[in-house]
Amino acid sequence: MATAIYAFGQFSDGTFGSFANASVTAETATEIQTGGVGINQASGVSIGQAFAGKTLVAMGVLVQADDNQNGCFSYAYLLSPNGEMMCPIQGGDYSGIGLPRLKRPVRMSPGVKLFAAWDEGADAVSLASIAVYCASGKSAIFSVKAVDATKTSMVDVLTGATVGQSLAGQTAVCSYQTYPATKGLNDNQAGNSGFYIESSDGALKLMIPPVAGHSSGSGGNYTEGASPWVEYAVPVRLAQNDTLSVMAGL
Repeated sequence: MATAIYAFGQFSDGTFGSFANASVTAETATEIQTGGVGINQASGVSIGQAFAGKTLVAMGVLVQADDNQNGCFSYAYLLSPNGEMMCPIQGGDYSGIGLPRLKRPVRMSPGVKLFAAWDEGADAVSLASIAVYCASGKSAIFSVKAVDATKTSMVDVLTGATVGQSLAGQTAVCSYQTYPATKGLNDNQAGNSGFYIESSDGALKLMIPPVAGHSSGSGGNYTEGASPWVEYAVPVRLAQNDTLSVMAGL
């Protein structure tokens, strides 16, 4: 059964855009273009082309499985015409994501594209993802399929670089992080319960637990929703040889 990703965006002039992709492969960043049923809007157009000249100020991304509850949000972002990340986007599942304000407004122009990724909620190792936002406005998203009881490096989804290579000299001020395994990141204690950044000498610079990116509970008692930005009490200065890792415990 196909899983869809929808997005809803508000621009600074008060207008809205609707975006949809009805069949998106798990663990794969896929462009989400204009779309939606019963809406007076052209479909199949990239966000920058469809809304050129407008400034996006808020957006939520929704993962919707077909006749199932296992569709989980991993990450989303706006890509510039030259292939650089402009801003991460928050998301969640069908239970409700709201319309989160972007960390910074983004001006639309032809070539700007919206990408999103999802993973299946299951009792298994899953896609570990973290969107990092820096004081300068620079951002990056790091992701990897976790490995049971094995320390695994999370890499930039655009370049494949480490956190230090991508953000050397930057100061990280907040992030959102997702891991959709239904029993958590470390249910058998063979791993660590948070994603973690270490310096070249092994000093721990950040450790932060992920959210599921989907509903949890039973009998209609569902929680989670949008992936929240977590503001760091002490910002994290990143260096060239810093690494970002996940170690799952299945």
